[in-house]
Amino acid sequence: MKHPRRMPLISALLRGCLFLLLFSPAYAQRGEHSISLFGGFVDDAQIFLFPQSPDPIARQQTADVGASFTGAVSWRYRFIPTLSAELRAEYLSHDSESSDVVGTPVVQGFRIAMFEGSALFSLPFSTKRFEMYVGGGIGLYSGRRLYSIAGIESEHVSSIPAVGIHVLVGAEYLFAGNLGVRGEVIFRDPQMGVENRFPQPSVTSHGITYPLQTTPFRSNINLNGNVYSLGLFVYL
Repeated sequence: MKHPRRMPLISALLRGCLFLLLFSPAYAQRGEHSISLFGGFVDDAQIFLFPQSPDPIARQQTADVGASFTGAVSWRYRFIPTLSAELRAEYLSHDSESSDVVGTPVVQGFRIAMFEGSALFSLPFSTKRFEMYVGGGIGLYSGRRLYSIAGIESEHVSSIPAVGIHVLVGAEYLFAGNLGVRGEVIFRDPQMGVENRFPQPSVTSHGITYPLQTTPFRSNINLNGNVYSLGLFVYL
């Protein structure tokens, strides 16, 4: 799902990054390499249930799964005091269970792996211990959907990875030698295609028989929320 309102923000950040790279003063040099471990959450995610339907209303039907917790590890290399590059691997997992009107349990969820590369630009008021930065880059996103009805789990058939861009703002503070804490907010909007199928044609629960689709059916997982991360890092 596209979010046009974010485009002016992305454009402004890119222009600001170029300005900072050219005109920011150098401050005390940190180490060139650093490794971070992050924990955080995505504040919203959706599963589009019928993305290939000819009905435009059905194509917009979603299962909202809400906030999801995430974990990440990153490696960062500083080229000059104001410019760094970062590689980030992140894993996101979420399950949510609900019941229909007769009490039959339905589980919706996903597992998503993300790999991103970013360019980061330090803001001019950064110091030896405290640094603020902005940046952005490109990422590869792949996922699988979790979906079960009355305890019958659908099987994962295939995934269609997504490629997307992201922007971020962050800050870090060195509190003991080369050890510090980082906090980041990441703006991204990937949408991944997945296919599932059920291993049997129906299931009965509470006296009701539910038909199940045994041929592959398509869903789209959309991470359209902001990512809030906090973690520790060390300069090597």
